Amino acid sequence: MKNILKIIESDIKRLSTNVVAMVVIIGLTVIPCLYAWFNILSNWDPYGPDATKNLQVAVVSSDQGILIGSAEINVGNIIISRLQANDTIGWVFTDNAEEAVAGVYSGDYYAALVIDEQFSADMISFLGGDIENPKITYYENEKKNAIAPKITGKVKTTIEREVDHAFVGTVAEVLLKAGEYFSTLDEQGNITGKGIAKLERLDSDLNGIIVILDSYIALVDSTKEVTDAGKSAVDAAKSITKTAEAMVQSAENENPSVKQKVQNAKNKTDEAVNAINKDLAGFDSNLSAINKALSDYKIGGPAVGPTVLNIYNAANTVWSGTDGNNGLYAMIIKYSQFVPEKYVTLANSVNESFVNLGKDLQEFVEAEKNSAANLEDIRQRTVKDAGSILGQTAELRNDYGSLISPLAQQSIDSASSSIAEVKKLLKYNTRSIDLVVANLKDYDAILSQSSSGLEKARDEAVIMEKKLSKLIDEIKGLSNSDAYTRIMELLRSDPDLLSDFISSPVEVDNEYIYPVENNGSMTAPFYIVLSIWVGALIMSTILKTAIKDTSNYRNLKNWECFFGRFFTTCVIGQIQTLITVLGAFLFVGIQCEDRFLFWAACAWTSFVYSLLLYSFTYSFGNIGEALSVILMVVQVAGAGGTFPIEVLPDVFQQLYRFMPFNYSMNAVRECIGGFYNDTYKQCMLTLLIYVGVAVFIGLVLYHPFKLLNEKIEISKEKSGILL
Repeated sequence: MKNILKIIESDIKRLSTNVVAMVVIIGLTVIPCLYAWFNILSNWDPYGPDATKNLQVAVVSSDQGILIGSAEINVGNIIISRLQANDTIGWVFTDNAEEAVAGVYSGDYYAALVIDEQFSADMISFLGGDIENPKITYYENEKKNAIAPKITGKVKTTIEREVDHAFVGTVAEVLLKAGEYFSTLDEQGNITGKGIAKLERLDSDLNGIIVILDSYIALVDSTKEVTDAGKSAVDAAKSITKTAEAMVQSAENENPSVKQKVQNAKNKTDEAVNAINKDLAGFDSNLSAINKALSDYKIGGPAVGPTVLNIYNAANTVWSGTDGNNGLYAMIIKYSQFVPEKYVTLANSVNESFVNLGKDLQEFVEAEKNSAANLEDIRQRTVKDAGSILGQTAELRNDYGSLISPLAQQSIDSASSSIAEVKKLLKYNTRSIDLVVANLKDYDAILSQSSSGLEKARDEAVIMEKKLSKLIDEIKGLSNSDAYTRIMELLRSDPDLLSDFISSPVEVDNEYIYPVENNGSMTAPFYIVLSIWVGALIMSTILKTAIKDTSNYRNLKNWECFFGRFFTTCVIGQIQTLITVLGAFLFVGIQCEDRFLFWAACAWTSFVYSLLLYSFTYSFGNIGEALSVILMVVQVAGAGGTFPIEVLPDVFQQLYRFMPFNYSMNAVRECIGGFYNDTYKQCMLTLLIYVGVAVFIGLVLYHPFKLLNEKIEISKEKSGILL
């Protein structure tokens, strides 16, 4: 033990009296921390809008639009206008597709999106039954940067969201206009009032022919009665045929008019959808702004009370309305008889919470102004109330998708099905009726027919009549149903309110487990642990491990040399770690749940790594230095510092559990994101294994490799170029 203390004392004296040595030591303590700090800062928030808005992505719309009735719809222009208000990417709107694509090839743009010429036409192609998928071509320059394509991948998500908005608006337009058409088609209030009258007349004629056929079957043995019945049946059958032909001709004549009315009715929806959706989106945006302002507020910081109160007043204008203008809440109450009771109850709850939020804000403004002691309690309560209202408005929109929207769709689908059935029946194959007429004209043919033949004709007429009766009942039932009446009343009274429900997107409530504020804090464990390894590696290559002059030591043993010389390496490593940790907190500003345990994990890591790499150099010489570099390279690639270990090649997944980086980074992550059970303690204890490995290498393997190291040193000296 005395020899160890003498070695430590001797090393300290030599370092303290040598200026060059002190300068080198100071450099050793600073280099690792700079490596960690600047790497953390460079990865601070590369995926945030402040960074991604500098990535230029070209966008161009070649959409020619489509004319529906007298209105022109251009979905491509709608998407462009929405992207112009989106600042998450550096959008560049070019004049033509050639310019956008050329910019991607030259590297001026990271990517480009080209909206197809037929985009609007293909978007609503489902209305005509001949569906064509609308196309947006995405060009990406993957040569320019390895990470940029992953970031610009957000562009695809953004475009998909905007296209979804446009698509919902188109569907809503069709729904509202079709509903308007159906509700005002004729003075009788039916969607096909004139057609029903003709169908009922045909049904009456079919019943007549069925009665006649029954009479034929009963009187087939009576020549006189059959003859009389035959004449009557001929006239009735001819009447039926003429009626059916008249109906077909009438349907063919009226069909273009009906289609045109539906087409014209479809053209008014988008502006209604966008108007209400904008109001509710503005309401939610104001509430989110209040929530964020109060969440970010720190006592003693700049006052936010007047600002959030102004935002609340703006939101109140949208929700409660102003003099002469009804807000969203007033509209829901006004038309409460047309929506489920659940909506009215939920709207009342939102209104009550919104009023309470206003009271809380007033109280917060006064408390902030007077620096009240309970200011923080008032702030927390107000943030909670604002968050509650956001959840309730999200539920209001979400429930629409499962209740009101299916109700509207069911009505429209039923109407479409009924009209299709009418068309099918109007074009019903009249061969059976014509056959009966032809047979009734011939007395001898009737007499030659068997009763089974007449019964077959009668059964076919009965089936035809039943289908027709069912169709008439379905059409009448549709126009008289509560669901249809409710939808039509809502369409006529306030189509804007319905369009808002249709186009409102679903909101996802994010619950983050162990939330980390930024990407820099997420990458800090990797870069800090790596810098500690780099610091230990530099020391193992610069500081000597062997003691050349042993004359001042009595009976010096190998283990005394090992631990005595390691002291200097350990102290320098701890200084490196302390500077790195303090800079991460005070200069970089990383997130940390427990700073003391964070430092303890880094200090313990520094001790383990310094001892391990020192033992490599002590026992293996230059081979140990090379081994230290190899271990660092393998751990940088496969320790899960940047990419999840599960996505790496199998060889790294197998080596992962043997890498000391794994346990050091997990211990540091616990301090940054939050602690789970005994994970921190288990990681710290696992590093003890590497302490044992280092001691074994330094004390046991030193002598077997001593001769080899001496030969390597002699060969290096002979080379005349190697140190």
